Amino acid sequence: MDSKTNYDAIINHLLEVYKGDEYMLQRVDFHMKNMEPMLTMDYQNHTKRIMRTTILENEKAMFVNVFLSKHRFYYLQDSQVGCFYEYDGVHYRVIKEDDIQHKILTNIPQDNTLQDWKYKTKNTIIKQIKTQSLFANTPESSTIQSVLKRLTPAVFPKRDAAKYFLTLIGDNIMKKNKDLIYLVHGKAKHFFTQLDHLAYITIGQSNIMRNLIKYHESHVYSKCRLLNIVDDVEDVFSVDQSLDLFCVACHYSNRFGGADEYLIKKASDEFKHYAFYLKDATKEGIVNKFCENMIINVDEQSTGHSNGAMISWKDIHYLWKTYISNTHLPNMLYSTTLKQILIQKYNYSGLHDAFINITSKHLPRSRSFIDFWEKHVHVAENDELEIDELCHLLKTKGIVLDEKEIVNLICHFFPNVELLNEKYIPNIRCDLWDKPSDIDVSLDQLKHAYKAREDTPFISFEDAYAHYCSTFSSKMIVSKAYFEKYVITTLKDYIEYDKFIAHDWCST
Repeated sequence: MDSKTNYDAIINHLLEVYKGDEYMLQRVDFHMKNMEPMLTMDYQNHTKRIMRTTILENEKAMFVNVFLSKHRFYYLQDSQVGCFYEYDGVHYRVIKEDDIQHKILTNIPQDNTLQDWKYKTKNTIIKQIKTQSLFANTPESSTIQSVLKRLTPAVFPKRDAAKYFLTLIGDNIMKKNKDLIYLVHGKAKHFFTQLDHLAYITIGQSNIMRNLIKYHESHVYSKCRLLNIVDDVEDVFSVDQSLDLFCVACHYSNRFGGADEYLIKKASDEFKHYAFYLKDATKEGIVNKFCENMIINVDEQSTGHSNGAMISWKDIHYLWKTYISNTHLPNMLYSTTLKQILIQKYNYSGLHDAFINITSKHLPRSRSFIDFWEKHVHVAENDELEIDELCHLLKTKGIVLDEKEIVNLICHFFPNVELLNEKYIPNIRCDLWDKPSDIDVSLDQLKHAYKAREDTPFISFEDAYAHYCSTFSSKMIVSKAYFEKYVITTLKDYIEYDKFIAHDWCST
């Protein structure tokens, strides 16, 4: 049925319904005669609405494009609530949705036709921002360089190590390469803990450092990668700065495809070899490399006589620790495994717990230290020795060791000796230096110097320490902290205001 036939049927139906009703028939007649003007007006109004909508749509599209080009907003959706972010070209920061909405509405001019669609425009922009993932954006060079500068050299020795670290963190954030294990050489507990905490409060992810761990024998070497950290640090990144790090990390992960791909495509040969050290390695191969660098087979160096050469297992174990420390390797072998491989390689005496017919050019240093310790270091309650003081005392006997090596030697060969912050050794003394006696001599001289000075009610610790330093300027000097601790203990009845010696002491 065509429209004309349909309309004829409607009119005939109306005439039939109102047949005999003069008023209603007049109304039908009126509407029929005025239908054309009404339709014309409807057409004109409709056309105007379309034109206005088209103009507003264009205005809205232009405003949205301009606004989002000037203001770089991103979004992350976690399991509970979404979070918005803003990037100013240098730093990222978390921003509230209300602040974004306020910025949108205040940027629409009051005299602009878009005012009629301001809420619709606002909703369009918010919807579009929610499609822009924080992890898919590209940071500016200034942001990348800022992050790398904070990581190098404070945390990592070189930039390629820092970039590698960032890429693997990006992999973790984006749930890539889940089966890889990163064995860390160096202390990093505080740094990793802080980054985990910052990741949770900025991007809603927890335990992103989960696969940066110490070695366990259950780990397969082919899945292990190495990472060298200079030192454990705290507060390298603030909350906002950590957001920069996570965004750069995801950018690197996207750009290179993953941490392994970064090593292959961008890292130096030296660093790539280090990071992939365990990828194709075997335990026996690692031990062989250690032996090549640290052990000498006496049979091969002599005329057939071993001269009774022997290295104890304890010495071998220390050589192993020295080797992995010097080569910046994590401890990727348990000591029992190392020992069993060495037993297969060299003659072993169970009676002496030692390996026969081998020696090492590195042992004289450790043995010299042990001999020095056993001869000159004694238990002394309430006394203490600092590691740097021990360095100087060793030099008096021609033994040159740095502080780190001394700490390692003490920890390995004298595990019952207490170390505080790897700096102080409490309850010991060295018979080459009587620290309390030097201080007593200095205090006795100080007492005589001040005895006749009635105008001085107190002697400050500062002055007392300065006098001590001048008295023993040509000898070793105790630290100010040690000096004050000794004075407080020895002259406890004459201490005033925590930092002064009462003049009455001079009369004793």
